[in-house]
Amino acid sequence: MSETVTYLWVGYDLGNAYSQISCYNEKKNEVDSICLPGKKNAYEIPTCLCKNKKDGSWTYGGEAPADAGDDVIFIRDFLVDYASEPVLSAGGQTFSKKELLFEFISRSLELIKRYYPHGKPQWLTFTAREYSKELIADLLEFGPKLGIEPGCLKIQQHVASYESYALCQPKELWSHDVGLFEYDDEGLSYCHLSINRRRSPVVVTPVSLDLSAYLGGEDYKTLAPPELDRRFLGVIKEVLGKRNVSTIYLVGRGFLGNWMNLSLKQVCNNRKGFIGQNLFAKGACYNSMLEATKTKNQNFIALCDEMVPVNIYLAVTRGRENLKIDLVKAGSDWYNIRESAEFILDGTDTVPLHVRDFVTSQEKVIPLTLDNLPDRPDRTTRIRMHIEFEDSRVCQVIMEDMGFGSLYPATDKTWKMRLNVVEYEPAKNYESSGRLILNREIANQAPYYFNVSGMKVYSVEELCYYIYENIYAVTLETFNEELLYWLEKDMNEPVLVKGIKNLMRSGGSLKDVVRYLMNFVDYYPPEACKKLLAIIDDLSHQNPTEAKKLSADNLIRYCRYIEAIRGYCNVIYDMEHGAKDEVTRDFKGNTWHNLGVAYTRVMNFESAKDCFKKAWHLNQNEESLKCLLWTAKLLGDETTFFDAVENSSLEETEVAQLVEAFDKVEADSKSSKNDRMKLIQYMYEDTSREGFAAKRDAYLQGLKVWYRGEKYS
Repeated sequence: MSETVTYLWVGYDLGNAYSQISCYNEKKNEVDSICLPGKKNAYEIPTCLCKNKKDGSWTYGGEAPADAGDDVIFIRDFLVDYASEPVLSAGGQTFSKKELLFEFISRSLELIKRYYPHGKPQWLTFTAREYSKELIADLLEFGPKLGIEPGCLKIQQHVASYESYALCQPKELWSHDVGLFEYDDEGLSYCHLSINRRRSPVVVTPVSLDLSAYLGGEDYKTLAPPELDRRFLGVIKEVLGKRNVSTIYLVGRGFLGNWMNLSLKQVCNNRKGFIGQNLFAKGACYNSMLEATKTKNQNFIALCDEMVPVNIYLAVTRGRENLKIDLVKAGSDWYNIRESAEFILDGTDTVPLHVRDFVTSQEKVIPLTLDNLPDRPDRTTRIRMHIEFEDSRVCQVIMEDMGFGSLYPATDKTWKMRLNVVEYEPAKNYESSGRLILNREIANQAPYYFNVSGMKVYSVEELCYYIYENIYAVTLETFNEELLYWLEKDMNEPVLVKGIKNLMRSGGSLKDVVRYLMNFVDYYPPEACKKLLAIIDDLSHQNPTEAKKLSADNLIRYCRYIEAIRGYCNVIYDMEHGAKDEVTRDFKGNTWHNLGVAYTRVMNFESAKDCFKKAWHLNQNEESLKCLLWTAKLLGDETTFFDAVENSSLEETEVAQLVEAFDKVEADSKSSKNDRMKLIQYMYEDTSREGFAAKRDAYLQGLKVWYRGEKYS
């Protein structure tokens, strides 16, 4: 029969000489200190290991005697110089301190089974006097190996554990400030908790004093009790003075024994006093309880050296809303901060980072300028910001160019900044320009594909950009069920889809739908939206022949030349029959010109020449004349070339320049320096059918990549 698992909240005080473990007892609503087997009130577990040379087995703590003989290796001090000296030598062998530490922690945690046979640590908080970055990283790495779920392991210094302990006591014990004296082999120290009840939640700020000059680490072992008592009494009077302190805690081996007579009376003068050896382990355990029950920071915020003392946020827009995106909250542990945000730059190359001091409420702006941004139109650069801390004051900000979907591919451009968010002095009279458009929540990073253009969009903002830049190809049919399904399911925009559907059901026009979309997303400024809606108005007044030409223009724009040719032929038929009086000579000439361009793209130069000739005859446009002359040169048709020159108003120098430009292009296309020509020659060098086909396909794929990159990036 399986037993029900009891989930536990654990605190672990990690020390080089001794360690302690505490566990929260929900039934008693108090903390149990875990003792060594058979040793009541023996909270201190010697931080040491013993390896048996014969069978390789390990024992720890009290089970690892230093005088076990030559058959064992006794190992201790594996926390000393943890970062600078990662290995340790003992008994003629070399050990990794990281591996030794995990061995000790994992084995010592088994002590909890004696108290809770079916218990499993759910939340674990490590505490120590101080940590190196390497020790923090290793302890966080140990979490999964110890069975701790991600996000359920915390690391804090003794000061933070002291705060957790003190503030989890009855409120009368911290109705005013709280003090702690710690006395051990490193000497005497004092930590004062200033309780600011005028703020909600209550703000707790620690101030530490090193008092080892008054009582050193060896003094409690060598000085006579009366002298110890006299010195400590003097320290109490000097440190506490007129401070309004509710409770004083005394911790450390230096306070063992009965030497405090006068000093203890002074400690307890109109205040509570407690002496103990397991305050930090219990404080770490209380922290686990607060984190697990999500009650931390609801009643108080306890600041200390490992906690960031400021709030950091970005001011962004989303639709018509102005929002604040919290990146860092005051009271967060610096080593746990790994925050990211994505936004689009609109009219700016600077990202204003807002920093607000939690205690003073003073706010400043740190402008982060992104030098040498990729050359793109406005609102087509998406930035991903990542922020993490080196310590409680210094952070690293990394920003990365994410491009704009397939419209403007991402580059490898990154910007890295190192900031002291506390000491930074803001520039005077700084005013931010432009705005940051928040990247909307996306349920599924699946693109929507436009069949006509062959383009893909990956976000609502990209959809707005595509519609704005391709408005001549957009109709009500563009907003089909497939697009609306993509918006609702993949883009997580059910409200937007509902609005569009309601408009279309009620007979709304293309202008109504586009206006609603643009206002909802708020990607373009109002003046740009007005310009777009004016274009839609103009398009709505076009006659059918103009609409057909516009459709063919869009096909040629998206390289669908055969379809474009059919479209232009239909337009020409209309021009020469029913609609001949509805269009101008320029319109007719431009239609023939565009048809000539389409024929050129499919290398039908003879038909292209005839089209350009008719176009020039109708519109007298120099661009049509130039295209006529170039196609005549391509075909070697000197008669057409000279007839066109003779009937034009071109000067002799202009003709010479035109011929010179043509000859240069022709020479470059045949040059061995031309990369594409090299690829063609390389392709034809392979005489096998399979080899030629493979090189041909690779060449064509390369042309596609080149064309799309040149056209859209």
